[in-house]
Amino acid sequence: MGEVFRHELTISDPDVLPALGERTGMRFGYSSTDPGFSYRLSRGGDEHLAVSSVHVGGTMSLWGDTQAFTVAHVRGTRYDWQIREETGSAVAGSPVLFRPDHPSVVVAQDVDVTMAHLPVHLVQATADTVYGTETPVGFASSVPAGPRLGECWSAIVRRGAEVLGSAAFDEPVVRADLTRHLTVGLLECFALLGDREERYLSMEAQSRRYRIAVQFFDDHAAEPVTVEDAARAARTTTKALLRAFRANHPAGLTPAQYLRRTRINAAHRELQDADPGRGDTVKGIAARWGFTHPGRFAQYYRQVYGTSPSRTLGR
Repeated sequence: MGEVFRHELTISDPDVLPALGERTGMRFGYSSTDPGFSYRLSRGGDEHLAVSSVHVGGTMSLWGDTQAFTVAHVRGTRYDWQIREETGSAVAGSPVLFRPDHPSVVVAQDVDVTMAHLPVHLVQATADTVYGTETPVGFASSVPAGPRLGECWSAIVRRGAEVLGSAAFDEPVVRADLTRHLTVGLLECFALLGDREERYLSMEAQSRRYRIAVQFFDDHAAEPVTVEDAARAARTTTKALLRAFRANHPAGLTPAQYLRRTRINAAHRELQDADPGRGDTVKGIAARWGFTHPGRFAQYYRQVYGTSPSRTLGR
């Protein structure tokens, strides 16, 4: 993932905010005549994700558009919004979705707002993978599809804010996991345009393909099988199987990566039981599990087990 950025600033002059918005993809104008106005921002992210925590003291109005899908989770005194023909109020932790090309107006007073900013291309790519379709992503409303889903989103974004405020946010794996949770959460918590039943049938099919392929790899890892063999077992294509793994594997492994990991795990067990006195070698065990390049096998092994295969064999 890309380089991490963090911004911390406090502003008392609303005329400064438009320039800040341009840098963050929030193409908004701002106005406040409140002598007690203040604006405090904490923002962090990378090229795929940004999370912002904002405190507004006093009263402020804003209007404009956003370049990314932005969901605001709000607590405070007042947060009245209008997005095209929709209007609402979000002051008790209820989320509101701002979309590109959907002009918005907000009046806020003494609020704390946590915002997740997700690029359009990322949301589209995730939707293509999760649902197995290539329908352009569009949302039917600026509010969640129901109270329970609104609570679900709020829990996800609160977790995002906690991670943002910790040193763990600097870790690429942590940010990748958070990005996936927020993106899938957005797709599931806010109603999408189109046939929801068709999307869920696609998700069900992908889940079934994934389970069949995983079982196939687990059962036949010792045999000369390939990803194409697993796709045939799941009665699908390699492209569809790749999508199924991206949508269902907890770490987002591809089929090829899963097969390699399965074989590394098997080689690890064999290394643990091996005896150099009997002539067992790392090279021989690696080759038995399809790894013809000892150096590459050692690299993969170290990534999984944090040590070298020769050390495991020598214990």
